Amino acid sequence: MTCKLGVNCNPLLNLVMKKIIEVLSEISPLGKKDFDDLSRIFTTSTLEKGDYWIQEGKKNNNVAFLENGYLRKYYAKDGNEITDFFYFENDFCADLPSIISNSEPLSNIVAMQPTTLTTFSYFDFNELCKSSLALEHLHRVIVEYTFIRFYNRAVSFILQTPKERYEQLIQTNPRVLQEATQYHIASYLGISPQHLSRLRGQQSIS
Repeated sequence: MTCKLGVNCNPLLNLVMKKIIEVLSEISPLGKKDFDDLSRIFTTSTLEKGDYWIQEGKKNNNVAFLENGYLRKYYAKDGNEITDFFYFENDFCADLPSIISNSEPLSNIVAMQPTTLTTFSYFDFNELCKSSLALEHLHRVIVEYTFIRFYNRAVSFILQTPKERYEQLIQTNPRVLQEATQYHIASYLGISPQHLSRLRGQQSIS
């Protein structure tokens, strides 16, 4: 289900989409015209558990902001799902490499529970940035944050042990441990479920 902000919409959906405006304003101060321009490109979408936001091989040039719910990003290889990231409330989610390179996504992003998204076209947002310094700054900050987040994940597999990655996950994103299955957490950490069980046991003892 989708709904354009302010166009024949359920008022409750309009209230939901206001949340992204509040979060964006915290990143970069926005004027009334910025709000109005953004509102025209925003759409609200709902996913049921098991629905895909991004599918391997299917282009999706949209960016999603999670109003609520939980998405999991994974790669499919040799019949296995390799979990790469978890997205929760107030996260931005997109496959930027495929959008920027005009290629098909290699990853999948699936709803692990009912999820509400505010979505917008990456290219529509780019057009708005051409006439607004505030939106251009917002765009840059979001892209930089996304780059740093995945850079840190890549570096963690080079410099950290599985135990250190697990401890970092506890500190930076404890909700993953509450929401995700042990299998998906282990895959995210690059270890077996049995290894994860041992790490959890050591953590509870200490």
